[in-house]
Amino acid sequence: MKYIVLILMIMSFAYGQKTITYDTKNNLAFDIYYPKNYKENQSYNVFSWVHGGGFSGGTRADVQEVERMKDAQERGFIAISISYRLLANSSAGFGCDLPKQEKLSIFKEASFDVLSALSYIQNNQKSLKFSINKLILGGSSAGAEAILNAYYLRDLWYGNQFSQVKIDGLVSYAGAIVDDRYVTKSNILPTVFIHGLSDDVVPSNNAPHRSCLDNQPGFLPLAGSQTLENLSRNYRQASLSIFSNSGKHEWSGLKKEYLNQIFEFINQSIVQSQKVNNRIIVD
Repeated sequence: MKYIVLILMIMSFAYGQKTITYDTKNNLAFDIYYPKNYKENQSYNVFSWVHGGGFSGGTRADVQEVERMKDAQERGFIAISISYRLLANSSAGFGCDLPKQEKLSIFKEASFDVLSALSYIQNNQKSLKFSINKLILGGSSAGAEAILNAYYLRDLWYGNQFSQVKIDGLVSYAGAIVDDRYVTKSNILPTVFIHGLSDDVVPSNNAPHRSCLDNQPGFLPLAGSQTLENLSRNYRQASLSIFSNSGKHEWSGLKKEYLNQIFEFINQSIVQSQKVNNRIIVD
């Protein structure tokens, strides 16, 4: 019996998860999901993820977010789900009544938290008992906005504070960036773009956040997935785009039917550095 218990304990750790607090002041944590054949102190590709929720809700414990982690875990990745501060908690919400500068501040603080978590992970690989081969950073909706801005605007927003954080590829479900001038040939990364082209919350092209009018306080133009995909192609960087002509913001949700294509792209173009461009458009 004791041998059976020991085997079960080993299996539980090898194919289980662990929670780490990376910011004690704000009580922020991330969950690590270990792959099935995990061995301590080996090198792994890491799939890190930031949940959505309009910067006011959502958690890394949501069923859909846990599914995302298990999908990566089952494919041999160390999967990490990151929490961040949810600061869009005023009566104005995160829509057109919230002034532009407050929206920008919320973007900036969320991106700061994401980079802080990645910095913690990269600086503590020895105590976490794995080393990073390639790091993929992904997110959905607010999470996708956080990760895109975190990577492309970190020098503008934080100087060299996070210059040591190495990110090898991005996965954006209905994401956008506040200023695409900071996406350049020298810094653009292989990226998966998933977006509904009729999204009226986070634009797929160059358009205002939440479709706000220019006379409303929350008018904030963003550059979405189509704009970023065009930059990828112009700069000859790898990309996989999955767009729905009629799709709205629900395309920030889990699209299980495309997981094989997504992880095939990650392995080809992020892990193996092959320059592949593919676009899938559905009704």
